Amino acid sequence: MFEIRNYSHEHADEWNQFVAQSKNGTFLFDRRYMDYHADRFHDHSLMVYRRGKLYSLLPGNVADNTFFSHQGLTYGGLVMNEKVTAADVLDIFRLLNDKLREEGIKKVVYKPTPWIYHRLPSEEDLYALVEICNATLTRSISSAISREYPNQWYRIRQCGVRSARQAGICIEESTDLRPFWKILTENLRERYGLYPVHTVEEMELLHQRLPEHIRLFIAKEGGEVVGGTVLYLTDRVAHSQYIAASPRGKQLHALDLLFSVVIDEMLKQHVYFDFGISTERHGTYLNEQLIYQKEGFGGRGICYDWYEWTLK
Repeated sequence: MFEIRNYSHEHADEWNQFVAQSKNGTFLFDRRYMDYHADRFHDHSLMVYRRGKLYSLLPGNVADNTFFSHQGLTYGGLVMNEKVTAADVLDIFRLLNDKLREEGIKKVVYKPTPWIYHRLPSEEDLYALVEICNATLTRSISSAISREYPNQWYRIRQCGVRSARQAGICIEESTDLRPFWKILTENLRERYGLYPVHTVEEMELLHQRLPEHIRLFIAKEGGEVVGGTVLYLTDRVAHSQYIAASPRGKQLHALDLLFSVVIDEMLKQHVYFDFGISTERHGTYLNEQLIYQKEGFGGRGICYDWYEWTLK
């Protein structure tokens, strides 16, 4: 009944159309997004057909005899249409494991799309991971705000909003990523010895390809950018992909005012506002200072799960 084929570039349109109509896919799975870093990963994405019609997708790459879904994405997992059934997904994972085993793959690392991003209930794969794969689970925690039940802000964040307004901070949308990227890069390098996952040139390319999904909001003092956030927008969720403020922006509490404006605007259009994870080392270390800031804006816990299993 099912056939699993390897993705190739000539299937890009078919792939993208399926993602757009799926019940749990987001623009991160669109090949216009995925393929910006094609040179970094050995793509091993899979397409599942049922009686000759595309039925599911699995974004993936292979490294060191391990199949990942996908190392270049925040989340991945099986992308399904509304016709997919639980029994079918069990069969798909049996076939998937057989296929990967035959290809010499020894291990699978699987990152399902968090439920707040689902257009329809889409956790058939989570059942299969335990029932068929005997997978083990690790978790990272994010912080999200619900439009239906918004949470009260901490007093320190409310005071920050007032201080930023009194200082004359202005919030606006911008298409010029470079001033913000300079702040972001300096922050990550000084605090963690790291750099943004995306270069500014890559983010400019992605913004050009997907302007309706990737937007930048900045905080300015006079004409100077002192903070900002890059948002990834899906049907149900506005996700803060990058957040940063300069030393001056921190002094003036620019991010407090920025999120006061941005969260209010985004929750008019989306069901959830997601700040992203606050864990490090694959979820084993909680950055308490970082999550405290997000919880101060009303965010509460959403897990980003990772599953692993070996192919024997």
